[in-house]
Amino acid sequence: MNDPKPMGSVADRLLNYVNTTPQHDVNFSIASTMLQHYSQLGSLSAEEIAELCHVSKASISRFCRYLGFDHFKEFHSYLENSIGLRSDYSRSFFEMLCTDRWTAMDRYETQLVDNIHATFARDNLEKIPEMARILHDSQRVAFFSHHFLWDVGLHMQSKFLTMGKYMEQYFDYASQLDCARSLGPVDAAVVCTVGGSYPTRYGNIWNALQSSGSSLLIITQNRSSAYWNNASWVLNCGSSNQNDVGKYSALLAADLLVMHYLRQYGREAF
Repeated sequence: MNDPKPMGSVADRLLNYVNTTPQHDVNFSIASTMLQHYSQLGSLSAEEIAELCHVSKASISRFCRYLGFDHFKEFHSYLENSIGLRSDYSRSFFEMLCTDRWTAMDRYETQLVDNIHATFARDNLEKIPEMARILHDSQRVAFFSHHFLWDVGLHMQSKFLTMGKYMEQYFDYASQLDCARSLGPVDAAVVCTVGGSYPTRYGNIWNALQSSGSSLLIITQNRSSAYWNNASWVLNCGSSNQNDVGKYSALLAADLLVMHYLRQYGREAF
């Protein structure tokens, strides 16, 4: 079975394109219009979306392929299965938020604090200097993630670059797969997956990483997964992802890697 191509929602792809492209051409106009009417797209045909965007149906098909889909039908199917807020917040938390927001905030705070304590555990911190050494000694370093964890990767990219280390990161599935296949034993891959689902969701990429012989550095809460048997190091980023709190401890774990890299190798950049 092929891996799912979108490594986030269709909205993520559209937003990333509009936010980063310097060319305000026909594709930009299509993406902007789709975002302005995003809640309607799932119920519209290709002809109706083309009319909405004031372009031809062929232009919509080309744009879908530009985003990485084989055709409009595939684009539309991912729209219908888009990731919503229900995947971030539980029903009980939502109801509590509506009826007793202070209790909800207290619960949210407790989950955040528990994750921070777990990430700062001494046995977890002891792994980081060796992980920093691997990053420093590797010829190439690439960051693999999906959905909101891209932001963690961007943060690491920026910080490491100021210390003279370029970390690759790709949002597109095909580019991540190509990158994984191109790595070798002298390289390193950082895989950030809070719940540990990345190898399951993107088996082709994960298999390519394992076959590459590169050092695998994992940032996750699911430390017991059998997928990590061949990993060089597994860095814990908390104990709970209830109500989407895991992203903060993933960022914390990334920051701890940045700090120790700075301590060991970044004096000239400081």
